[in-house]
Amino acid sequence: MLEQIAQIPPFLLGQAAYLAGFAALLITIERLWPAVPTQGIWRNGTATDLVLSFANPLIVQPINALLVAIIITWVVSFAGPERLQGLREAVAAEPYWLQVTGALLVAEVAAYWKHRVFHMRVLWPFHAVHHSATHVDWLTNERDHPVQLLGTYLVMTTVLVLAGFSPEVIAIQSLIRRGYSLYTHANVRWSYGPLNRIFVSPAFHRWHHSSDPRMIGKNFAVMLSILDVVFGTYHLRELEQPASFGLADRDEPSGLVAVLRYPLAYPR
Repeated sequence: MLEQIAQIPPFLLGQAAYLAGFAALLITIERLWPAVPTQGIWRNGTATDLVLSFANPLIVQPINALLVAIIITWVVSFAGPERLQGLREAVAAEPYWLQVTGALLVAEVAAYWKHRVFHMRVLWPFHAVHHSATHVDWLTNERDHPVQLLGTYLVMTTVLVLAGFSPEVIAIQSLIRRGYSLYTHANVRWSYGPLNRIFVSPAFHRWHHSSDPRMIGKNFAVMLSILDVVFGTYHLRELEQPASFGLADRDEPSGLVAVLRYPLAYPR
């Protein structure tokens, strides 16, 4: 317990440095090329999103580590430790860049389907927190209910560990994917033209946050929009942008307590 507590200050410093770097870059491009020029740097919910960015991992990571250990132990007891060890050795024998690329691809496929599952009725109330923002910018990426974030961590970590990737490679792909997601939430309407059907652009992801109920089931990918193309969930109107964001049937929560209670408002 004391060891875990001692890790909190370094984590907070690392988190602050990570966010500060992206803030400097993304706020700059949001000011120079805004999708919504009237939207300020400090919007409704910015303070709450910042708190969630720091507090959520502190709460979720220990729970995730415990659950992943239980799942991996259970899987190994059935499959045998030699199979997982053999897979780890095979992955470790590949060039490091290929390991990271492979981890990114595996994580992207897992994240796509995890995202779709969270749009289903049972888990939607938790994911709805992320969609509750009526103004979308880079920090909207951090608006997650702890249950939603736990689901993300659990799926990503378990899949990547079972695929044979090392903790270092898993950590690197996580930093890359999170950074890219911060960027695609930015208040810019940047588009990649024909490459939109391969890679997720800010213009593409902004449609996912549209308040139009028809968009709830579209654009699930984090980095590779080709998954949406393949599975029939791709949507992008190149010459338009969403008229509004948030949820048509719910108000945006105000404050941290309201965010945590937000799923309770949905009928069971």
